[in-house]
Amino acid sequence: MKKIFISTTLLSLFFVTCKPEIIEKELTKKEKQLKDSVSKVSQKRVVDSLKKSNPLLIMPPDSNFTGDYIDKYPTGITKFMGFYRFGKRHGQWISFYQNGTPWSEMNFDKGIKQGTNVTYTEAGKVRYKGFYKNDKQDSIWIYYDSIGNVAERILYKNDMIVKKLPLK
Repeated sequence: MKKIFISTTLLSLFFVTCKPEIIEKELTKKEKQLKDSVSKVSQKRVVDSLKKSNPLLIMPPDSNFTGDYIDKYPTGITKFMGFYRFGKRHGQWISFYQNGTPWSEMNFDKGIKQGTNVTYTEAGKVRYKGFYKNDKQDSIWIYYDSIGNVAERILYKNDMIVKKLPLK
């Protein structure tokens, strides 16, 4: 009885550990094109549904897109403009209000906020400006009131408020 149990255990262990060899077939050029186009169609479908739920969302046409990007309001006025590098925002990006006035200017380095950021009111006055370093607020950020006077000055380091500075 003991021998039968050991034999059965060893035999089942052998079958469990042995896996059939999976042979990967090399795709033909036509199959690769079809697979790539199906992938791009599904990516576009996801992007379109996300943009429908959040019209201010900025997403590249596909994950490897490189080139200029311009999105417009239904009226034809530019909403966003910038450059994608391998699917990530790169360089200066500008967004606009529906009346065509700039809303914000921001710089990116391979998808990471890097450099000056300026945000405007719909009337075209500066709302606040500051600096990003590695996607985090860094240095002095200046906030303005509705008529353009300095309302607040805050020193940031690594996205954390270090201290509020006196108004000048």
